Amino acid sequence: MPNLCTMSDCYILNKIRTGEWIPSLDTGEVYSNTKKGFLKPTVNTNGYHTVSKAPVAHIIWVAANGPVPYGMQIDHLNGNKQDNRLCNLHLVTASENQILTRGVLTFAQAQDIRKRYSEGNITQKKLAKEYHVHVDVIRRIVHNKTYLKAFSTESIPEETREKILHAYRKGRSINSIRNTFGIQQGIIRQIINEELRKYAPEEAA
Repeated sequence: MPNLCTMSDCYILNKIRTGEWIPSLDTGEVYSNTKKGFLKPTVNTNGYHTVSKAPVAHIIWVAANGPVPYGMQIDHLNGNKQDNRLCNLHLVTASENQILTRGVLTFAQAQDIRKRYSEGNITQKKLAKEYHVHVDVIRRIVHNKTYLKAFSTESIPEETREKILHAYRKGRSINSIRNTFGIQQGIIRQIINEELRKYAPEEAA
């Protein structure tokens, strides 16, 4: 039985089947036979790349796997919503997607999690409880699906860093903050960690 198809995915399928769009699964780009070149994506209000209002992640996924089943969403494994290579995409439920964007971990913490888990003295469930994240976050870390490199935050202005920290202290989620500032989730986490360390001695005094 074929999957039910959203109007957006039907539009994407038609573009691909007629040969107007040729998605590159390796680069996450979309070639247009009409324009004889790769389409330049725009960034929507949620920080995702789109072409002709169609999410590029959906175009790449549909080209490789067919329509996205109802109730499922496309998640970017490395947290970068503009990295639309097929290897960076996978399907999750809406609730899973929310869980995977709540955790606030740094690259250093992820490295520590990998080290401790590899030593065999602690389970993923216990690590999740200790770091206050869902066990799926830990699973993806220990299997090297996320937090594969440290993020550089040098290009982020001081004023923006302070606003991010202020939003975090007000209780806003990482996902909400990254949508507001249009900054990659891993960089948001790194900035929060750096800013909290910066103010820690002052607050403890």
